[in-house]
Amino acid sequence: MSKFKQCLSCAIAPFVLFGLLGTATQAVASDERLYGRFTADNELYTPRDYREWVFVGATVTPNDMNDGAAAFPEFHYVYMDPGSFASWKKTGEFRSGTVIVKELVSIGSKEAVSGNGYFPGSYNGIAAMVKDAKRYPDRPGNWAYFGFDGESRHGAIQEDSACSACHQASAEQDQVFTQYYPVLPAAKP
Repeated sequence: MSKFKQCLSCAIAPFVLFGLLGTATQAVASDERLYGRFTADNELYTPRDYREWVFVGATVTPNDMNDGAAAFPEFHYVYMDPGSFASWKKTGEFRSGTVIVKELVSIGSKEAVSGNGYFPGSYNGIAAMVKDAKRYPDRPGNWAYFGFDGESRHGAIQEDSACSACHQASAEQDQVFTQYYPVLPAAKP
């Protein structure tokens, strides 16, 4: 390669690299808006591809460990949108715009080839919580909770006396049960 072509390549390379980085940054910024899509009444549309988000933890509350009457006798798999998780890692706070999805799965068998335990059963649906100071300024902590019935393309906002009351009383940080989701404390700065 001639010296002229080498110099030209060296001169152009930074501009190409910065152009590509700028495009990637724009893509990330526009993707973040897709995590929470809302109706005109600020109800959350069913989140897309939430299983590709950051998995922060799981809980299970079986009936046989709760006198036969667990409040939620199911597995809960919890996911957080990637943009908000990145913000959490920097600040240790849940930013406005955070979307957390809880996948609900029934408790299936107690026996498997690996031994005895609690194993997932059928998919029951999802619930979600969204922190948004502009959309929900009058909700405690700016969090709104959504239940999805499977029939609708969006979730209905739950009354504060339902989900929010328990989260306010028992969640470790900002209405999020960080004490049950080990990924969050581990990632906190």
